[in-house]
Amino acid sequence: MKDLSAHSYDLKQAQQILNTFFSATASGAQEKQLHDEAPQYLRLSPDFSTRMTPRPPVVPVASPQETVASANQTHHQQFSSWEECIAWCMTMTRAESVFVADSQGFIIASRGRIPGHGFEAAGAEVICSVEQLERVAPDAGRLVWLDLDFDKYRVIGIITPPVDAEYYVVGFIAPDSSSFYSHKQIITLNILENLPNMD
Repeated sequence: MKDLSAHSYDLKQAQQILNTFFSATASGAQEKQLHDEAPQYLRLSPDFSTRMTPRPPVVPVASPQETVASANQTHHQQFSSWEECIAWCMTMTRAESVFVADSQGFIIASRGRIPGHGFEAAGAEVICSVEQLERVAPDAGRLVWLDLDFDKYRVIGIITPPVDAEYYVVGFIAPDSSSFYSHKQIITLNILENLPNMD
C-alpha cells in the first residue's frame, strides 16, 4: 500500500500525506502573506496630473438679481377671491388639491383632484381638529399650521387669524414637500395680507 491515493489506515502514511499537503499550503500562505504586506495604496506616475482634464466651470442657474426678482414677485400677490388664492397656492406647492373651509367647516372653495368622499367632511373634521389641538397647549398661543402625515399622503392646513369673528382653514392635499416647505412663509404672508379682501 505505497500508493498515496489508496485508502489506508496506516497512521504513518496518513501523517506523511498530511505533511505533504501542509508544507505545500504553508509555502503558498507565506507567499500570499508577503504579497498582502505590500502597501495599501497606489502611487500615481508624475505625468498623471498632466493627463487630467480640468472640470468645466459651474454655470449658475439664475443670477442673484433674477432670484430676488422672482422672490419679490411671489411675495406680493393680490387676490380678490379664494379661488384665485388657492389656484396660486396650488401652483406654488404642486398639491393634488387645495380647499378652503370656514370656521363652521363649510367648504368655500376647492380646486384640484377632489377625493371620492369630497371635501365637506374633511373641512368639518379639520375645524374640529383645530379646536381640539388648541387645547393641547393652551399657553402656546393660537394654532397656525396643521401638518398631518398619513400613510398615503399628507394633509396640511393653515389656520388664519379671525376676521369678523370667523377664521378659515386653507387645506393642501398631498403637496410636494420640497415646494411646500420652501414656500411656506411666502404662502402664509400672501394669505394673511389678502385675507380682508377675499370673499
